[in-house]
Amino acid sequence: MQTEKNTNNTNEYKPYFDLLDTMQGGMNMYGAPSKLRQLHPELGKRESVDVVAGWMQSKTTDNA
Repeated sequence: MQTEKNTNNTNEYKPYFDLLDTMQGGMNMYGAPSKLRQLHPELGKRESVDVVAGWMQSKTTDNA
């Protein structure tokens, strides 16, 4: 069930993930939730942290 939730979040957060991929080379990604909130004011603090955590997890887990 956890995998299904992660898949849904990945699809929902895809536009943010694309932005995070772009930002990755130019900043410390621990500051990414704050930057996401600046660029997308509709995101709350918790959701921006969840987006970045999901993005980081997508980079470290095998998607096979």
